[in-house]
Parts: sequence; structure tokens; C-alpha cells
Amino acid sequence: MTKSITPKTSRTVQWQSKAIAGAVGWLVTSQLVGCGLDSGQGGEGDEAGEGAGEGVAEATAELIPHQGGEGGEGGEGGEGGEGGEGNVSDGVDYATDDVAYLTQLGLIRGHLHVGAALYGQGLQALAQTHMKHPRAEIYLALESAFAKRNCPGFADELRAMTAAVVEGKDNAMVDAVAELLADAISVCEVKAAIGDPAVVSIVIENLIRTAGVEYQVGVIDGAIDNLHEYQDAWGFTQIAAQLSASSAFAGSSDLIAIAGQLQDKLAGLQDMWPSLNPTAPPGQQAARLFGAAGEIQLLTLRL
Repeated sequence: MTKSITPKTSRTVQWQSKAIAGAVGWLVTSQLVGCGLDSGQGGEGDEAGEGAGEGVAEATAELIPHQGGEGGEGGEGGEGGEGGEGNVSDGVDYATDDVAYLTQLGLIRGHLHVGAALYGQGLQALAQTHMKHPRAEIYLALESAFAKRNCPGFADELRAMTAAVVEGKDNAMVDAVAELLADAISVCEVKAAIGDPAVVSIVIENLIRTAGVEYQVGVIDGAIDNLHEYQDAWGFTQIAAQLSASSAFAGSSDLIAIAGQLQDKLAGLQDMWPSLNPTAPPGQQAARLFGAAGEIQLLTLRL
């Protein structure tokens, strides 16, 4: 049996996650999904995209270094004290605890999702802060678990994603790098029980509870106090919404009904983020997210 954890605080935002799609599939598209990038899956003709595709492929190859060059980057971990979602000191064994492991991967997705959405809106400076946090706060704590789960990891792809945003690459390039990263994450996701509806539901609960912690820091008395945390809360909620559409819930009519309830609850939270960079106070309270997490926990008991 996997066990549930309540992760520490973290960062967020939405990106269209091919990794999740590849690992678990979809039942329906939630209202929450679709605010970010479209993963470069536009319906343009093959001929028109071929030349551009070659250029993107060459540039992407330059961004992604050869596997192995991890040494000497330990200094990046210095940011871990800021949030530390991946901190192993709380006794969690990510090599054996599927819920904890998949929650951390969901938090990474959330960070990247926010960064990609902000970048797509032309907010490069805001996007950068979100792109830098996954490795510093979460990834390093998962590396030993990746080895034990026979997952190659995605450190190079993470660095390439950060570099593409920091260097101001065009949207086609950022989409291409994001797709490679999503594929790499999905390889690690399928090393856990991503097809178990009970596990997925608890991961969703964890993400929403973490979003509540972030929102509580980001919004005080209905007004933005910390924009970054406010954005993080949105990203984690987006990834939770994607997981609620997982094919893990496709096994029976009861599971499909539960998935529908999850999706309705998550869609009902969308008005907490009128914008990722609001000019007026959102006027919302984190209690809504904590309440939703509690309701999701009750739904999980039926699985």
C-alpha cells in the first residue's frame, strides 16, 4: 500500500502536460485545462512546419547537454531552503511511496506549468522564477528514487527548459523543449502506480492542499501579498485538474462518476485566479482550497 503525505509548500502554473497525457490518458477536458501552452500541436501543414521543425530540433539539441554532466552544480540546491517540497528529512521514501513520489512530480509539473503560461503571455521575468525552482527545490531530492525505480531522470531536460526561458527563445522553441521534458517526466511517472485511481486521487488531494498553503501566503485579506505563491497555487490546481481526467478513473461507471465530481470541484475553484498577473485584488480566501482538499479526501475513501 502506498501512503499519503501532505507535501510542503511549493511553486506553480499551467503547461499542457504531454507527460501526464502519455502516462494516464484523458476522460474529459476540465474547464481548468487550456490556460497555458498548447504543446505545439497546432494543425499546420506538414510542409510548412518541416523547415522550422528542423531549426527547432537543432537549437533544442544545443540546449540539452549530453547526459551525465551533473557534477559541480550542487550550488543550485541552495534554493532548497526556500520551500523544499522535496525534502527527504521528513522520513518520506520516494523510492517506495508512490503517492509521495507522484506528488513531487506533480509539483514539478506545476512549477513548469506556471512558467510556461507566463512565458506564453510575454511575462518572461516572472516565468524565469518558476522555471528555476523545480530542480533546486524538488528534483535533487528525487534523484536517488529515480535510480531505484529505474528511471533515467530528466535533469538535462529541466536545464534546457530553464535555459530556453532565461535566454528568451521564441515560443516554438520553448514548446519543443517543453514537449521533450514532458516525455521525460512521463517515463518516470509510469514507474509508479499512476494507473491506480486511489493513488491518483490522493495525489490530487495533496496538490490542492499544497495549493491552499501557497494561496494562503500569496493572498492576504483578499489582496495579493506574494504574487509568486499566488501563481504557484494556480499551477498546482491545474495539474490536479489534469490528473482528475486520468484514464485511471475509466475502469467502471462508479470511477467515472467520481472523476466527474473531482473535475467539478476543481473547475469550481477557477475563479480564484482572475489573472496570473492581476491588477485588482482577487478577493478570495485559501479556505476554499483547503475545503476542496477535504472533500476530495472524502471522495478518495470511496475508492
